[in-house]
Amino acid sequence: MIECPWRLLVANQVLIGFSDCTQASDKFTYKNVESILMGKKVMNVYHFEEISDLVLEFEDNTFLELFHDSSFFEGWQLRGDNGFYLFTLPGGSYSD
Repeated sequence: MIECPWRLLVANQVLIGFSDCTQASDKFTYKNVESILMGKKVMNVYHFEEISDLVLEFEDNTFLELFHDSSFFEGWQLRGDNGFYLFTLPGGSYSD
């Protein structure tokens, strides 16, 4: 679940971002992101703890970048095997 700003990059070019979906919803939707990412393998996950950013690297030089920008709301959440659950709290700190 993503509850923070994000952007989808391919070859270092932003294809679609959070602002596109919220400000130009007649042109951009989350279905656009789904169509780009569907079937791609996740190659790496980069976590930048000091700035609360999470970057998912997919095959074909495709990246989904998540960044926390709120002092009031939670940001991104990451769930994994064996009950793993990490999320950003208001202000950008972490909880698990």
